[in-house]
Amino acid sequence: MADNVPKKEPKGDGIVQKYLLIYNAASAGAWAYVAFKVVTNARSYATTYSEIGDYVLVVQTAALLEIFHSLFKLVRSPVTTTLMQVASRLTLVWLVADQFKTINSSWAYSTMTFAWSVSEIIRYGYYALNLMGSDSDYFWFLTFCRYHFFYVLYPLGAYSEYVLLQKAHAIAKENPAQSQLTTVFNICLWIWPPCFYIMYSHMQKQRAKFIKSGVLEAKEAKETGASVKKNE
Repeated sequence: MADNVPKKEPKGDGIVQKYLLIYNAASAGAWAYVAFKVVTNARSYATTYSEIGDYVLVVQTAALLEIFHSLFKLVRSPVTTTLMQVASRLTLVWLVADQFKTINSSWAYSTMTFAWSVSEIIRYGYYALNLMGSDSDYFWFLTFCRYHFFYVLYPLGAYSEYVLLQKAHAIAKENPAQSQLTTVFNICLWIWPPCFYIMYSHMQKQRAKFIKSGVLEAKEAKETGASVKKNE
């Protein structure tokens, strides 16, 4: 999703940098709570929504700020991919989970929120430490997670989302009063796979750029005193 670090590194302690640091740190903490609740509630996953549903709705809605971060060029991420990710998440929390509460007893709600929360802990934690100029082992661990864990977390989250959409669609199409939502869900079910492909490909490209940059090799060389051959 959005790269919540300044587009250009501000000199000194700029207002934008301070704001983004607070935003990312707070978001990482908020999603850590979600992850904790999902994991501790794993054996009774049918009640996960009743435990954290409203909380997830608020935390995810706050991500609307990231569209403005990108739109006003406070961060590097493209508006298109940011809008796509935020819109898909808001569809799930507002039009699916909030409107069709009976489907949230499904395993898919728990796996969805688990995938979201772990992804966001990594992402926001990485950005927060990056903004602080950290070179700690925690930062490099999150860096590794950021460019590797998505291989599992993205498919898990997208598949769980799709299952919930199907369940909501099945209920909506049986209720004439919800015909508009049926149309929305029909569209979502059609566009979900290609949108997932776009987002997944975007992360693969980001990973390829990172690996090619040789940043990790440079860190290892710094720690061991070895020389690093620059990637062509």
